[in-house]
Amino acid sequence: MAESAEHMKYVSLIKEYAKSLLPSQEHIHMIADSPFERETPPHVENNYRPDFYYCHNYQLIIGEAKTDDDFNRQHSLDQYLSYLQECQRFLGDSTLILSGSWRISASFANLIRNLQRQNDIIKVHVVIINELGLYREYQ
Repeated sequence: MAESAEHMKYVSLIKEYAKSLLPSQEHIHMIADSPFERETPPHVENNYRPDFYYCHNYQLIIGEAKTDDDFNRQHSLDQYLSYLQECQRFLGDSTLILSGSWRISASFANLIRNLQRQNDIIKVHVVIINELGLYREYQ
């Protein structure tokens, strides 16, 4: 599916943020859903494919980018839950990075926190970023 330029911008933000978390020699293991990448991220729980994926050295990072119109649709909610569950089951350190506009950041954070509470997902590090930078980070 062709993604909008706005969506691709948010995917790029995830990739850049993930680069800041990892040593440069680990960047080779990062996979982003982009026309400039050789491969696409693998499917995870419930056959969803995240926009960004890194899994190496006991560390998992899953990233999902959303536009304002898409962030709270049912399909998106199902994706978030799938990614949170994938991170929860991972035996090492796991991080879910969510990227969208500054306009939806607060709603995004509340939505994800509610999903975590409702599904007893407690050990996932969640990061919410937007075009202005880091919005919120919590475990």
